[in-house]
Amino acid sequence: MNFKNVGNGIILGGLLTFASIGVAHADTYVQNSNALHQYTAASLRTVNDSQVKFVKANGDYSFSSNPSGSTTINSVSGTKWALKTKYLLPNTRLALGKANYDMTNPQSAATNGKYLFVVYAPHQLNGKGFIVRYDRSKLASMGFEKSQNAPLAKNSAAIKVGPLFQVGHGQSLAYDKKHHSLWMWRDSANMTATRWSTIQNISTTSLKPKKAIKFYMNNHGANVPSGHDLTFDTTGHAYWWTTSSGQVKIYRGVISGNHISVTLTKQLLTHQPGTHQQSIGYNSRNGRLYLVSDDSIVSLPARQLNGRGSLTHNSFKYTKFNSGREFESLFYDGSGHGMLLSNRNPEILASTTMY
Repeated sequence: MNFKNVGNGIILGGLLTFASIGVAHADTYVQNSNALHQYTAASLRTVNDSQVKFVKANGDYSFSSNPSGSTTINSVSGTKWALKTKYLLPNTRLALGKANYDMTNPQSAATNGKYLFVVYAPHQLNGKGFIVRYDRSKLASMGFEKSQNAPLAKNSAAIKVGPLFQVGHGQSLAYDKKHHSLWMWRDSANMTATRWSTIQNISTTSLKPKKAIKFYMNNHGANVPSGHDLTFDTTGHAYWWTTSSGQVKIYRGVISGNHISVTLTKQLLTHQPGTHQQSIGYNSRNGRLYLVSDDSIVSLPARQLNGRGSLTHNSFKYTKFNSGREFESLFYDGSGHGMLLSNRNPEILASTTMY
């Protein structure tokens, strides 16, 4: 692989597809400067979000109560909210007639309005996966039975299956509305922490990476791993959340060209919503971020993360469910209604009200 200098980093390789393994690759820009703005413990403040309840994930997730039709997931405590089936997704293990294209276990989703993009990361591929693009209006017109049982022997105007590439765990697909671009992490399949982080820009037409930025985050000598979830606000800022010593940390990043700059927002949340950091969403209609665990969602105003932050106990909304299902991804379109990706069987549920 060839190397050459590019600004303060290097570029690795070129855009190509290795026919021997059928995996798409893209230019990788290596940022040699530390991406993280330095901070001290004294600069952070703790916010008591005690209305948030920790929900332990089941050892084995539940199936939909109506796997071939519409179902509704209702809240059981906190702010009332309900999510109802909007799309049933194909449930084939042999898309395009290939065993590697197993579509029974989607990991994340995003929309640019017209299209729905869903990441699949079959376990047997150890970090490789693919994206499927659905035309939302055509998917809706197909109806539940036809969309769920679509044979997908070949691509169509309604459903396009992209090539294999490195998706890692696959739960971070997000659409940047300001820059009309699709991004996701290239993390490890088992979500282990690494010194270097890689975020990749995905083509909405070819459904493969256009470029990737490899960078590191270090705070006063301590390695800071990247996240495994991702969203963007209307100004193009990226957000992700992690947990440390039982507290929630929210990071904000700015991607400019082939460079990324990251800030740990200055407030630590004392209560995390659940076992797994499944997703983060942003609702452009109310400016709120949503931190998602299985059967557990907490939201907060993104603007109150600015500077040293101004969150208070009353800034938070919290909702608990009791579905037993895996909450893979929560994302929003322009309507202000949330859309939840869940497994068993694969489907998108839309909120019945704004939240």
